[in-house]
Amino acid sequence: MSDTKAKVMETSTDISHLEKAALDEATKQHVQAADQETIAWTAGSPVEIDAATNKRLFWKINRRVLVVMLVTYFCQSLDKGTLNFSSIMGIQKDTNLHGQQYSWLGTILYMGILVGEYPQNFLLQKLPVAKFLAGKFLLGLFESCVQPTMMILTSMWYTREEQSLLNSLWYCMTGAQLMVGGLLAFGISHFTGHDIKSWQLLFLVLGIATTVWAVCIGLFLPDSPMRAKCFSEEDKRLMVERVRHNETGIQNKKYKKYQIVEALTDPFVWCCVALITVGNLVIGGLGVFSNLIIKQFGFTLLQTQLLNVAQGAITIIVMVGSALASQKSGQTCLIMMIWAIPAIVGTIVIISVQPTPSNAGGMLIAFYSTQFFLAEGNMIISLITRNVAGQTKKGITMTMTFVGWATGNMIAPQIFQAHDAPRYIKGFITHLGVYGAFLIIVVTTRLILMKRNRNKAGTDQVNHDLAFGDLTDKENPNFRYVY
Repeated sequence: MSDTKAKVMETSTDISHLEKAALDEATKQHVQAADQETIAWTAGSPVEIDAATNKRLFWKINRRVLVVMLVTYFCQSLDKGTLNFSSIMGIQKDTNLHGQQYSWLGTILYMGILVGEYPQNFLLQKLPVAKFLAGKFLLGLFESCVQPTMMILTSMWYTREEQSLLNSLWYCMTGAQLMVGGLLAFGISHFTGHDIKSWQLLFLVLGIATTVWAVCIGLFLPDSPMRAKCFSEEDKRLMVERVRHNETGIQNKKYKKYQIVEALTDPFVWCCVALITVGNLVIGGLGVFSNLIIKQFGFTLLQTQLLNVAQGAITIIVMVGSALASQKSGQTCLIMMIWAIPAIVGTIVIISVQPTPSNAGGMLIAFYSTQFFLAEGNMIISLITRNVAGQTKKGITMTMTFVGWATGNMIAPQIFQAHDAPRYIKGFITHLGVYGAFLIIVVTTRLILMKRNRNKAGTDQVNHDLAFGDLTDKENPNFRYVY
């Protein structure tokens, strides 16, 4: 064991007497139940990290952790987006799909996710994160665990100030997959006159790529800062210390019943569930039907596949742009409301204007405006990773959130009815109602967090002695909400 780690482990794991005096008995017991591996690396006084060292650590983490996260989420998004690409490549005709059967293809995927969400999130807290993700990827059972894993990794390795942007970077891989997948689908669409259909070849190629990447996850992604063999002992301790002021901890393998109860009774958690459920009523439908919608504006099959590149680029810009605006302003909920406006305007145009060859470009711009709403997903995730503390509470919150995510995505394709094709006017009218409900929930979320900060304003000066005590955000007197 290195001198650094030995020195840390020799330090008492007890919090100071002054800190204990400010806590009730139940909270003191919760602090003493903190994760011992984390305590071994964080006991003692907080370490001050200068700006140059912090920057060096940030980029070192990016090169090892962020790269793996980005490629992993890209593979997951590309795999999930294959159905959209294949929608205009003949899958409906070749498989004899009629009526709402294509919509049900988009729904069935999320039924499986819904069933697997709780057990997978339970195992995420108990098992090494990277190895668990690699195993699920290898088995092709990754849909219900990838986003929760990305959230855990982001909060484990990055500061609150960095998380908005970092969440948007892995989340905007949905845009990158549109660009790469669109080009790939364009090329494969030329593969005709063979026993294997072009859309079947697309599924096969992407499935093989995903399986190969699973091995890379297991080899290169560390399970936690404390177990990262690729970093020095000193750097590992500093990487842990740099996230101390998050007040959300790193890990705790023990499942705590009181944190389950708190998660289930927390209005903020239910707001997040409502936000992601309602939001995906729009996002999920656009993801499955975007190529069918764009094609009916008057574009050919190959033109529509190529337009995925532009759509992907716009998705990346609006997602990263929302994160930068949120980070700079410190007003995530306000940015969420602003980003909904272009989507509402674009939807109104699609409903009110009849597509013709002369206005195809304008209709395409209107549809691209709806893509602003996709950024709501990464901002919701950012609210959760920065405002929920306590590992069990965080796990339950993620389970509830992604049950809502799966539910929204299950319902979303059914909003677009086959008898309403090709313009799907009734579906877009429904979207307008969804936008209204979403904005009401955003305002409610902001008010809840503002009130909680006001209630904590009277506490003593904030310090970070309890940062790794695995306390929840509500019981930790040092925790402050960001919205």
